[in-house]
Amino acid sequence: MSVDRRNRSQHDLAFRRFHQTEKQSGRAARTVAADNERAVILNDFRDAINELKRANDVQFKRVAQVQADLDVIKQAWNRMKMLV
Repeated sequence: MSVDRRNRSQHDLAFRRFHQTEKQSGRAARTVAADNERAVILNDFRDAINELKRANDVQFKRVAQVQADLDVIKQAWNRMKMLV
């Protein structure tokens, strides 16, 4: 009976080690999957931010051009006022 118990406890120990390893590899796989998902999300945010920066630069250039055009109009208006 003692030999049977020893074999049984060794079997139980091997069984537990196997399942513990399975749990660890499962956790590792879930961690890798979560990291990959985070990387995708961060890349999407980075792309969105870069796109917003480009749009902001375009708008800033447009505003600057409108301001320059208004300055030219204002100078022309002031010249016209001086002639009249």
